[in-house]
Amino acid sequence: MASFDFGSVSAYKLASYGEVGSNTNTDTGAIDTQGFEGVALVSVVGEGNLNAAADLSISVQFSEGDDTNVSNASALESNYIISNPILGESNVAVKASIKPYKRYLFAKYIPTTNASANIASVGALGFPHEAPTQ
Repeated sequence: MASFDFGSVSAYKLASYGEVGSNTNTDTGAIDTQGFEGVALVSVVGEGNLNAAADLSISVQFSEGDDTNVSNASALESNYIISNPILGESNVAVKASIKPYKRYLFAKYIPTTNASANIASVGALGFPHEAPTQ
């Protein structure tokens, strides 16, 4: 059993909550990564019709910027994305790992034709510059 407080070296930011509808891309809010070296975007997928075998899935595209306006953000270079699995089934939690370069990280959920699901997104921040965190 670990003898440290995981909560003292991590932080969490709500990114989005709602339905990602078929044929409609959905942006998250800005995840402020200041003070941390890594981010895991945790996508909690609820009810939906996702089925990877039937090409009903949702991919995630990342961008980053120096402010909270997604229209000012640029695509995150692939060498900063450690893992980014496709969301291909309902009622699961899926983690993408990112090493941000700029302060604000954004995610865009991109469904295939007719794919939809309820998704809650949380940015789990790790590797703080200073610990313990607040």
